[in-house]
Amino acid sequence: MMTCKDVSLLLSTGQLDDAPLSRRLAVRLHLALCRHCTAFRRQLERLARAARAAGREFDREPTSDFESKVGKRLESEG
Repeated sequence: MMTCKDVSLLLSTGQLDDAPLSRRLAVRLHLALCRHCTAFRRQLERLARAARAAGREFDREPTSDFESKVGKRLESEG
């Protein structure tokens, strides 16, 4: 049986897809039995979705009134 450390390393480095079938099956078995690693995998998936969403935001140009909105918000907070 794989350890939590082994599983978390494979999940967080993205090496699971390239791992041999036996290793991928061992990870699946571990995840079926370990709620901590299952929660860790869910957290990684959420982080990846958030990072992709943030990346999409940076691909867009700011609106024409961006500077004035920022200025007004800074004035109202200060």
